[in-house]
Amino acid sequence: MFKSFIFGILLFLFSIPATKMGWASNADTSFVPNYRWPIDGSRHLSGTFGETRSAHFHSGIDIKTWGREGYPVLASEKGYISRMAISARGYGKVLYVTHPNGYTSVYAHLQRFSPELQEYIDSVRLVQGYRFEIDIDLGYTSNSQLQKNTNPLFPVSRGQRIAYTGSTGIGPPHLHFELRDPQERALNALEYGLSIKDRIPPTIRSLMVVPLAANSRVEGLTQRKVFGSVTPDPEFPNQTHFGQILVQGPVGVAFDIFDGANEVNNKYAFYQAWLVDHGLEQSTSLKDTVVYQRLDAVNFDDNEAMFYDRLAPHSSRRRSFQAFFPQDGPEIPFYKTMNSSPGVGQALNTSISGARRFELIVQDYFGNESRANYLLEVDKPVTYNHSSINEYASIIHPSDWQWNPDWIAVNDSLSWSLNADKTDWPIAPFNKNQTGYWFQNETIYTIRRVYPEQPHRVKTQDQRILWYAHPHSFSDTLSLGVFHDEILPADSTGHHIPILGILPLPLPLQKPIIVEWFIGDYLEGYRDEDERIPEQLGLYRYDPDEESYERISSHIYGGILRANISESGLFTLWADTVAPKAYNIRVEPTVFGTTGVQLRYDEEHSGIITQASVITVNDQPGIIEFDYEDNTILYYRPGWTAARGDTLEISYQILDGAGNRFERQTTHIVR
Repeated sequence: MFKSFIFGILLFLFSIPATKMGWASNADTSFVPNYRWPIDGSRHLSGTFGETRSAHFHSGIDIKTWGREGYPVLASEKGYISRMAISARGYGKVLYVTHPNGYTSVYAHLQRFSPELQEYIDSVRLVQGYRFEIDIDLGYTSNSQLQKNTNPLFPVSRGQRIAYTGSTGIGPPHLHFELRDPQERALNALEYGLSIKDRIPPTIRSLMVVPLAANSRVEGLTQRKVFGSVTPDPEFPNQTHFGQILVQGPVGVAFDIFDGANEVNNKYAFYQAWLVDHGLEQSTSLKDTVVYQRLDAVNFDDNEAMFYDRLAPHSSRRRSFQAFFPQDGPEIPFYKTMNSSPGVGQALNTSISGARRFELIVQDYFGNESRANYLLEVDKPVTYNHSSINEYASIIHPSDWQWNPDWIAVNDSLSWSLNADKTDWPIAPFNKNQTGYWFQNETIYTIRRVYPEQPHRVKTQDQRILWYAHPHSFSDTLSLGVFHDEILPADSTGHHIPILGILPLPLPLQKPIIVEWFIGDYLEGYRDEDERIPEQLGLYRYDPDEESYERISSHIYGGILRANISESGLFTLWADTVAPKAYNIRVEPTVFGTTGVQLRYDEEHSGIITQASVITVNDQPGIIEFDYEDNTILYYRPGWTAARGDTLEISYQILDGAGNRFERQTTHIVR
């Protein structure tokens, strides 16, 4: 069945690398694309371009499939298949179609490919040892050099069926569609002829005013404060008023904004917005646009800028507020105009009485518009009480402080600067190496002043923790806190829980920092009766509120634990000794036209190692598919169908990230 494709595989593996496939010198600049909607089953969106995801900007649009899979996916324009990939997370099953103008359309979270493409990629997976995850470059890399394929393996026409919608990589079922230019920038597909029904204006739900210095206050508070609408006007439903707000020192503003569309309840990102400074309330002469942003294109290298573009309110980690003030850190691709002015990154002029009026104007791509107004006025000055700072700082854990690049807020009313030349604050002043210490309840907190362009190597005063960072691990000058502590009472296993803390929370890193933690005295408590340390022992991200653990890749050498940490947090030494579980085996037809063996699994803390998890049927290996939405694993062999009455000897093993293994054998008779 695969003879014709085995030839193609041999060409792929040995004789036609992507950089030598017969390329013309330039893309076809005369080609005028007419991108079509990629499925016929839905013209509605569940997500738009530029929205915030867990650690990146959303690079495409998400097309609703109403909780169902299997809608035909159609090529948005003519071109050729330039890349095919299958991964456990992220895009899942994904196709890339490169068009004559050098642009590429991407179709992700697919259930399966078209029969011709599915047969081809399964052939490659079989040749490469029944691989689950695979990435085949059929010209995508060379296209980034503005070259085109003159003899593609899989040419496609506009509207040709290339795949079916699914939920692979991440669910629920939907189609992720994006456009990219040859420079690998993701583009807002709504700007390229794709459209939806939308007559609903954006909603400006709330305003958050952000203190930017130790002497800043918002209505007398050191913390970010959220304001809701105070004067809704039923005659002007798209006009929001937040009233007058008293501030002291430099502040910034952020807004909770969402857009909508007809016939759906989903909340989207807006398209563009302006923040206008109208000057003093009684003045009519000033009208200055201090911030303008438009969600049009993003480079994938800019994804970590998301942590600076979207902000969380105090005591929350949900980044639901859009920043509208200058910040130190990476350049945010959506900012077209970003000026600092009084009330927008700067302090108001204390010599001028009266409120300063600002207006926010927000539009979606289809021109629907909403506006909001607010007033900022200077509040009375702040006076410090250092005895109170010491008193409160001694009882509030540093992980609960509000850490900022240059200052710390202990609670709603107490804060102090972290500038190196300050000596009037309760932390021991920085030494010549820009390192200071803070003592609380017999725990030592090492605070290091870090600069993005420099490498850093720090050993805490108790000699337990060594951490070092390469240049540009940090995107801003800030004060990084590291501490070692114990959580009492002990956990359910009878061990004290040692905590490694890296503050502030949360802090995204541009490059991982390396941490070495001396844990030798804790290892004794984990030894078994044969004096062995369990192989499952390692570093886990710890959430004390949820009492949850998430494994971080780490190694223990002697009494030293070593790990690369990509963001701040609370970490602990823990042994996940619970093996995954698999159950509910079913034998039934698959969407690939074969017989499949499917089972469900449970794994909570350490994740499944896909390449080490195996199923065989009658001693025959096959292709393994993982569905993280349903926690299922599927086995199939291209071309294999079981007949009624066949006896199947099914063996399966599942390995998690801590090394725990689940193995079973069972006999199944096909009914």
